[in-house]
Amino acid sequence: MRRARIIGVGSYHPKNLITNEELSKRIGEPISINFEKKVGILQRYITGPDESTADLAYEAAKRALEMANVSPKDIDLIILATDTPEYITPPTSAIVQGRLGAINAGFFDINASCAGFAGSLAVASKMIMADDSLNKVLVIGAYNMSKFVDYNTPGLSAIFADGGGAVVLTSTEEDAGFLASKFIGDGTQYDFLGIYDGGAKNPFRKGNPKDQLLTSLKPLPPDRNLKMWPPLVKEVVEKAGYKVKDIDHIFFTQINKSVILEVMDTLGLDRSKTTTIMEKYGYTGSACLPMALDDAVKNNRIKKGDLIVFVGSGVGFSMAASAFIY
Repeated sequence: MRRARIIGVGSYHPKNLITNEELSKRIGEPISINFEKKVGILQRYITGPDESTADLAYEAAKRALEMANVSPKDIDLIILATDTPEYITPPTSAIVQGRLGAINAGFFDINASCAGFAGSLAVASKMIMADDSLNKVLVIGAYNMSKFVDYNTPGLSAIFADGGGAVVLTSTEEDAGFLASKFIGDGTQYDFLGIYDGGAKNPFRKGNPKDQLLTSLKPLPPDRNLKMWPPLVKEVVEKAGYKVKDIDHIFFTQINKSVILEVMDTLGLDRSKTTTIMEKYGYTGSACLPMALDDAVKNNRIKKGDLIVFVGSGVGFSMAASAFIY
């Protein structure tokens, strides 16, 4: 059976580091100890004026290709997950393809907010399984939300950060690779949190630039992930023919450390079977899952043959889960 297997992982963060202490001085009020303990964010990296989403994606992709020992010319397709694109059009994946010199690769972007990478892994894997002309696919998650957050004000500025992560998938006949996926969502919640100017509904106009920033219109349900992640995980691993107890490592959207640990307890999994990176990188949205995977690989926390699961969730709201044998 033709499968899609992960053979390369890479990540990248900008150089501009902002600690909670530095951010507290900038906004004129302290980042609470409770925030640090519950959410887990201690610092974040953000882009400067000369770096943006395509740069983050490109650097992460280069690292994934190097680990996989794959030339850009051998890539057949590039899928880039982001909700902070370089432009409304053309797709950010076009820029990355050109910079890499991946001259034989088609490309497209996916916007499923912060569920984009988990979903893109499933899309890429199923395309490899269905099309024998696709043998190497580069899947990237990139996030540049700092361009849409006012870092001189409280609130959202403490959470959001920038980064890129990527994996290289290859076709294989081995008994390993992609197993199953599951997508869920509720589009009636599109108007909770987002960037609502700049699209066709509200094109950019001359006026207050703050109208074009990330805006919270309604409070997000605080227990959404606590309630919805455990059954989503259970469904995707059972769809793959396994039990939750069989999971060797699981990666969650890195939005809240205490929620991740509570979900691990709910699932009956040892907390050592997950990786958190928000302590080092802040919340990097559609890039956080591949960045966490890269961190786990570099620290020898997963090995060949492990059952691994990716769970992504974002505004809209959208959720996706993918299961693999690494």
